[in-house]
Amino acid sequence: MSFDPALLSRFQFAWVIGWHILLPAFTVGLSSFIAVLEGLRLATGRDVYARISVFWIKIFLIAFGMDVVTGVVMPFQFGTNWSRYADATANVLSPLFAYEDLTAFFLEAAFLGVLLFGRKLVPPWTYFASALMVALGTLFSSFWILAANSWMQTPAGYEVANGQFFSTDWLSVIFSPSFPYRLAHVVVGFFVTTGFAVLGVGAYLVRRDPYAGEGRTMLSMALCY
Repeated sequence: MSFDPALLSRFQFAWVIGWHILLPAFTVGLSSFIAVLEGLRLATGRDVYARISVFWIKIFLIAFGMDVVTGVVMPFQFGTNWSRYADATANVLSPLFAYEDLTAFFLEAAFLGVLLFGRKLVPPWTYFASALMVALGTLFSSFWILAANSWMQTPAGYEVANGQFFSTDWLSVIFSPSFPYRLAHVVVGFFVTTGFAVLGVGAYLVRRDPYAGEGRTMLSMALCY
């Protein structure tokens, strides 16, 4: 059986995008869970929330790093595997991807540094605010990527001239007919994914005596999450 370069490139894209959806499906919900933990820590003063947060921040960092790596590769694959499509729709899709970087990725990256190194260096309310900003950044990222994907499925607010797509109404481009349903479906799916992950880890820790308290807290929060 022989493979031509186009087929191999598409196999590679399937592998990369498979990881790229699984990792955000975990990190988007996990960042919100960490923000909730830090909020409870600030409100109640209970150290158990801080210990759980420290544990999940380490997991979040690994998943976020892999998410970024796979995300960097994907734009190049769009341009090489579907070059004619990428060229025709660049005037519409490129700004949406740029907005994702400007409003989401920079926000996540900036405050992730505080989340990683600042627990003992900044006031508790600042640390909580940083957790909120990271969570907000992941949700902004979901917003813009789903806006781009929804436009590809149900395009609106555009005109075609000389084989190129141009926006005539950016609000219609962003809020295309399928966008609200896709956004709600995907983000809820992200939260459910994280909830089950936290539930599984919590159930495992309940059986470990040194960490039974953290496990019970995770179990109760995941069942409400």
